[in-house]
Amino acid sequence: MSTKTAARPSPKRPLTPLARLEHAFESGAVVAALESFGISHQLIAAATGATDRSVRNWKKTSAIATKYEEPLRDLKEIVVILSETLTPRGVGQWLRARDRLLGGRRPTEALAAGDVKAVRQAAYSFLDGSYV
Repeated sequence: MSTKTAARPSPKRPLTPLARLEHAFESGAVVAALESFGISHQLIAAATGATDRSVRNWKKTSAIATKYEEPLRDLKEIVVILSETLTPRGVGQWLRARDRLLGGRRPTEALAAGDVKAVRQAAYSFLDGSYV
């Protein structure tokens, strides 16, 4: 008779803000993960074209209107890109700062206008150091 010892699960380490964001799928989880980057509901609303109340509702219920799903995914993607070199706090600051590659607009303003490609390029330029 052989006895098997049940494998003990290894204790889970808390996920980093980036790992939480990368693993977030439902809108509520995405909003919660974005908050750890210093991104407020107001900033999420500004970037997606939604209202602050809508963003609070997304976090609470994960119920999101179809027209906001893609803008929220775009914001998530930009944050993941910037996380390669910036601290979570720095990512939030970058999103709020005016950017000359975006014609002096803030990245959140450009995202709300649907100019995702330009924001993505500005983010990659920042990573490459070619924004200077």
